[in-house]
Amino acid sequence: MMMALLVVKTRLKNIYQKYYRVIRSVLKMLASAGTFAVVFYNLPFRPELKEYEAPLIIMASLICGFIPDMAVMCLVLLLELYEISAVSLIASAVFFTAIAIYFLLFGRYTKTQSYIVLLIPVLSVLNLSYAVPIVAALFLTPAMIPACIVGVLVQYILLGIKEYEVISKSAADTGNTVEVLQYMVNYVLQNREMLIYMGAFSLAYFFVFVVRKGKYNYASHVGIFVGIVVCMAGIISGDIFFSIQTNMNRLVIGLGITALLAYIVQFFRMSLDYAGVRKLQFEDEEYFYYVKAVPKLKVAAEDKTITTMEEIMEEEKFDLKEEIEKVLEEDMNPDGK
Repeated sequence: MMMALLVVKTRLKNIYQKYYRVIRSVLKMLASAGTFAVVFYNLPFRPELKEYEAPLIIMASLICGFIPDMAVMCLVLLLELYEISAVSLIASAVFFTAIAIYFLLFGRYTKTQSYIVLLIPVLSVLNLSYAVPIVAALFLTPAMIPACIVGVLVQYILLGIKEYEVISKSAADTGNTVEVLQYMVNYVLQNREMLIYMGAFSLAYFFVFVVRKGKYNYASHVGIFVGIVVCMAGIISGDIFFSIQTNMNRLVIGLGITALLAYIVQFFRMSLDYAGVRKLQFEDEEYFYYVKAVPKLKVAAEDKTITTMEEIMEEEKFDLKEEIEKVLEEDMNPDGK
């Protein structure tokens, strides 16, 4: 079974390397289409956009397949701002200010942080936001923990805007232009569920990173398991202490799918053969070195070369002709002149 999976992995990596540009563009189109679909679903405030949702998603995703990643994220941000402005211009300004402050402080140094901030609110609609800190910790450093925290903050700002939109429809218009700002500030500051998820995601990220850096066998696999347990324990503890009433079925399903995705990512990231571990010791003039070498599991792709009998016969005929010509030439010139 493992050998079959390794063969599939090797072939997929070879195909990806061979057709890198095409595959990456197609993947960007699919990811962009999914992101725009989630934005339209999560922020359905503009009826004129809702009417042409499918054509807009197709057109936007086709464009996103051929533009830089940061441009794609800017398009998503502009769409969200335009949708939110239908509820309130002040709410739109608040959302833009929160994103701009984070980008100026952290996001401008690496676009990976921007990915994390974007993915958490997008995947929360699919109940898969838990996957972001756990999978990110397999590749990145703890410097990405602030991105996880801001991603949760953005998620709950959007939820607050949705709640305000529902309340404002049923309530009388008071003419107070800063009412939405007051509502958003109170919603964020008093939202204990948001604080629980910020803490759970941060702890899960930290523990996955620490465990997967360990020097024992299967450290990354153990790290994923520990991250899932820590995330679940943090959310359940917050549910008990603050009476949040989290949907446990939804939590277990989301974390189960997250674990599956994390192990798949880890398999494609690095598969190690712990049965072939070698420990080496050597020294130089200043230090004595202890080295533990773990070989990677690899399966070389078979290169099959098909040679037809016609090609062999043609080569033999050609060689035979040359030999006959040499013999005739030697007979005609026995002295080599």
